[in-house]
Amino acid sequence: MIKFSELKAVGVEAYGGVGAWVYDEWQKLNATFFMGENIPGAIDWVSAPPNYSMGCYLFSENRIFLHKGLVRPRYPTNWPEWCLDNLNQRLVSDVLLHEMIHQRIRQTGGWDGESSHNNKRFVSEVNRIAALLGLKVTAKVIQAQRIDGKRRLKVEGGCLSLGEIENFPYSKRPYGYYYG
Repeated sequence: MIKFSELKAVGVEAYGGVGAWVYDEWQKLNATFFMGENIPGAIDWVSAPPNYSMGCYLFSENRIFLHKGLVRPRYPTNWPEWCLDNLNQRLVSDVLLHEMIHQRIRQTGGWDGESSHNNKRFVSEVNRIAALLGLKVTAKVIQAQRIDGKRRLKVEGGCLSLGEIENFPYSKRPYGYYYG
């Protein structure tokens, strides 16, 4: 197993201050939300993660991908584009936390449901972490039912929709949270 310090050194070499920050943030989130039990893996910044979202966890390689678009150039563009000053740290932290939920589930046995988001273990983690973040939300596995011969997901009243679960915690942050 590769040591955290070695992974971070590779991240710093590839991404400079952004690389150092993201590994430090991973370590902080791991201690805060996962009792330090997630196994460190590579964190790469890519133009498009394999699932075309802001982030992705690839369990076969224990690798987290983050979208390079989370680091924005300043205007006018007299700043180097790839620098820590251009990183929305709150948003990246939430995207990283989301991917770390997937990491935790895969490193402790995998999910038990129809998808990596709509399963007991993921929604349990969403509820646990939401409470720690002070977010008053409830997530439950969304059951399918047949309506007019078509399979549809039925969200219980007061519970997160599948889209909100798939984008937790950033789907539930208050307006302006990422710009404050």
